[in-house]
Amino acid sequence: MAMAITVGQFLNSHNVDFSLTKHRHTDTSFSSAISAHVPTSQVAKAVMLKDQDGEYLMAVVPSNRRVMIDKISRMMGKQFFLISEHELSDIFQDCEPGAVPSLGQAYQVDMLLDDLLLEQNELYIESGDHENLIHLDSKQFHKVMQDIPHKNISGYRMMFSQEHEGRQWEWE
Repeated sequence: MAMAITVGQFLNSHNVDFSLTKHRHTDTSFSSAISAHVPTSQVAKAVMLKDQDGEYLMAVVPSNRRVMIDKISRMMGKQFFLISEHELSDIFQDCEPGAVPSLGQAYQVDMLLDDLLLEQNELYIESGDHENLIHLDSKQFHKVMQDIPHKNISGYRMMFSQEHEGRQWEWE
């Protein structure tokens, strides 16, 4: 599979300049960054949340960080939870399971962006499959995210350590 149709249509309709960066099949944004030989801090990871009323929120953080769900819940004044894989597939029907693009606006999903992503010169987002990243320079990323609220919503940076498929993760 290539880039999701919804993602391509959204980027084209907003006149966003981008390129695709191919990598081996991976299951996480962090692994995609490693496979594509790009900094993990430059890959935007989408984490889908839902509140007690069933409203969705896409939290977007660097792939080497974790979403602070409790902090988001306090900031938003309501409790958020991770959604199930089944719900992901219902929302992102033209994407491979688990390959969630960090473009909630293309899928009519509210978003909250981590401030750290706005500091990067280049950014990469999942394309809707597990083998391509969409590469954007900071100008194009800011163009796409101009109306998206942003806050400090991430923590616990991932670090390399020992072996697990050649790598092991540790939390800092």
